[in-house]
Amino acid sequence: MLAHSAASELNPHMSIAQFKQAIAQMDAYLEQNVSHFDINDSLKYRAQFFDTLLCSLWNNLSLCSESISLNAVGGYGRQTLHPYSDIDICLVHDKPLTQVESEKISGFLTQLWDLGIELGHGVRSLEDTFLACKEDVTTATSLLEIRHLAGAGHHEQRVLGALYGQDLWHSEAFFNAKLAEQRQRHAKAQGTAYSIEPNLKTSPGGMRDIQTLTWVARKHFAVADMQQLRRFNFFTNDEYAELMECQNFLWRVRFALHQAAKRSENRLLLQYQADVARLMGFGDSGNIIIEKMMRQLFRAMKRIKELNQMLLAYFAREISPQIEHQQIKINSQFEILDKHIHAVHEDVFIDRTQIMALFELVAVHHQDIVGITPETLRLLRQVRRRLMGDLQDFHACREKFLRIFKHPQGMGLAISLMHQHGILASYLPQWREVVGQMQFDLFHAYTVDEHTHKLLKKIHQFRQGSLGGSNSLASDIFQKMSAKESLLFAALFHDLAKGRGGDHSELGAVDAAQFAKFHGLKKSQQHLITWLVEHHLLMSITSQRMDIYDLEVVNTFAKAVGSQSRLDALYCLTVADIQATNDDLWNDWKASLLKDLYFATRKALQNGFQNVLQLRSQIREQKQEALSLLINEMSLESVQRLWKRLPLSFFSNTEADDIARYTLAIYQHDLAASQDNTPASTLILIEDSQFKASTDVFVYTKDKPGLFVKLFNTLGALRISVKQAQISKTKDGSVVESFKVLDFDEKPIANSQRRQQISSKLLQVLDQGASIPKKRTPRHSQTFSSKPNIEYLHTKHFNRSLLHISALETSEFMEQISKAFRTLELNIHAASINTVGERADNVFLLSNGEGHALSAEEQEKLRVLLVSFITSPV
Repeated sequence: MLAHSAASELNPHMSIAQFKQAIAQMDAYLEQNVSHFDINDSLKYRAQFFDTLLCSLWNNLSLCSESISLNAVGGYGRQTLHPYSDIDICLVHDKPLTQVESEKISGFLTQLWDLGIELGHGVRSLEDTFLACKEDVTTATSLLEIRHLAGAGHHEQRVLGALYGQDLWHSEAFFNAKLAEQRQRHAKAQGTAYSIEPNLKTSPGGMRDIQTLTWVARKHFAVADMQQLRRFNFFTNDEYAELMECQNFLWRVRFALHQAAKRSENRLLLQYQADVARLMGFGDSGNIIIEKMMRQLFRAMKRIKELNQMLLAYFAREISPQIEHQQIKINSQFEILDKHIHAVHEDVFIDRTQIMALFELVAVHHQDIVGITPETLRLLRQVRRRLMGDLQDFHACREKFLRIFKHPQGMGLAISLMHQHGILASYLPQWREVVGQMQFDLFHAYTVDEHTHKLLKKIHQFRQGSLGGSNSLASDIFQKMSAKESLLFAALFHDLAKGRGGDHSELGAVDAAQFAKFHGLKKSQQHLITWLVEHHLLMSITSQRMDIYDLEVVNTFAKAVGSQSRLDALYCLTVADIQATNDDLWNDWKASLLKDLYFATRKALQNGFQNVLQLRSQIREQKQEALSLLINEMSLESVQRLWKRLPLSFFSNTEADDIARYTLAIYQHDLAASQDNTPASTLILIEDSQFKASTDVFVYTKDKPGLFVKLFNTLGALRISVKQAQISKTKDGSVVESFKVLDFDEKPIANSQRRQQISSKLLQVLDQGASIPKKRTPRHSQTFSSKPNIEYLHTKHFNRSLLHISALETSEFMEQISKAFRTLELNIHAASINTVGERADNVFLLSNGEGHALSAEEQEKLRVLLVSFITSPV
């Protein structure tokens, strides 16, 4: 307990100067000794000092003690008074004040202001007090903490009696109002306390979260504090002790913050952090003392947020119980109870793999789940403390972790809950090392772990297509990526090596490589993930520090990137990384620089700056992985014989799983034709995967004049939008074509009858000579506001011409190009077609009717036709 009692030295006859001196002496005493005393005692001591001071001045007024009262409210009412906290008081009277009484009260308030006290006050009749409480939940909340100081003692009891009853505020309405306040408060802080400058009062896990619990408990259960709430068995003794320890730490930080700032301050700004850490005894100087303090602070706020969530859920059941519960059985371990995932029995997590199973189920059943039941959250908190190793040590946990990252909704609620409840830290030792780690620079607004969480969420938004404007290009690119989890794993590791000393990109690349190998990822994925982590700053630095309109700069960057798949992944990672760093960092200027660099590099790669060695290595890895999938379906000799017929582009632009699937389909298709001794018909495969952003269409057929035009016109007539295509010829005169398409509603083709309709129509046109269905004339034909970019690229094929066309994409774009090719009777030997953002970016390998490269005259004639057709309404 505090030995010194400055309050005992106060007397009502002291002058203003003497009162000020007494306040200064009290504050100096606390400042010198706060580290030696329990923080509760220090705050209470300060409140009691002002109790004595206010009562001394009040007693001089000689007001009627039976009809007028002086009361403390708010933090002062709770007796948690920090050095520069407001002194909140409420003066209540039974009957109208006389002029003399009003003047005396006015003089009393003036004396307090003269003393330099930051005063919050209200003067109301008892009836007006009840009315103010009924009209304003904030006033009602403040008066829940009313504490009598002087005068009429019955006012406190009458106010509390009215508030504890159901007339002014029904318990359910009050609970809902406080819950809405908290949600708004958390939303304003973007749901995290892990900002570099957290608000000790209003951030998630801050003091308001504890106060909300206390206010609801006071209102509904008529208890004075959390200790009295224990008898209702809402939380265990350990949880109560944990909550009090976290609260005391927050109080100590806030007390020191007031001392450092020398004013009322709740936001722990960077400029005060070193002083606060020093005042709290973490050391004398350096970033290390800030690191230690902030890690403890973030840990305390995280625990408060968890306990707040758990207790409010229990309160909700008590205050507004549901008559009927919505219950969905998932399996023998878990169910969905009122939209929250629930562990069926208490020993479910004895099997540690069920921890990861829970979060996988959150992803799978994302439409039915909004959170975790309090019972299950309590079990998670308990098992988290008992873990004897990393969750990734279990093979089944690794499998589930991979499935979470592969699932379209894995980076939605599932990853956020894993982050909030410490499961990522329990799974990855590298994550555990950066939890609450500060970033001492001018632009990072969040700790390393929170920044990484926000990065994963931003990439998830790319997948959902919920972002427009400057994010539309990244969203479009990401949705077409096949191994999306590779980018997500790179995002996960890109900053996890910070704080170790050395280059975090290089150290992180080593960690990422070990992770990828340990989790059994494909070698092509391992290489991409490692490269992205090591070079995750390359595009940002190049775009902001170099002249990206210098051809040499672009070519150097293109050589470093080496392939289109790396460029796509790096662009998406860079855009998301900048936005996850700081809410104010992303702007149209940075977006335009990155976009210009992306398209310039894309063009350079098309023009021969692709890394040949990297391409060959990629093809070799793709073949090896595909072969391992085919080994039980085909003989090695059959596979190699078929692959010799296929062009290199088939292997470089296709994932190993698809290479295996298409290879087997072609083999079985050709085998059936040879057994029947009939000419092979066209093979058409339309994927039915529900987890991709587009539908894959594969066509294998004999080459024939006008094939390209027929394909695209038929798909166009069926209102199918081609977003990406690779068309190339085999060495025996066949053509392999792979498309990524969307249906008329700009969604993947999910309906099996619709897939069958498309397949049948393509077969009729390609094999049976049926006429192409008529395409509906658009109600409003679109005219381009600018000419397309048309150029001829260098090619190693002496008898071919390589044409690049880039323009704004419309539904008529491919039809317009086809019309130009048909007019000049050109042959198409290969094509790469991509819709990137709002632009269509296409490359064609062409020859004239005689099988030769286009002459200069023919090139110019084609250019004129393309410009004419593309810029004119159909």
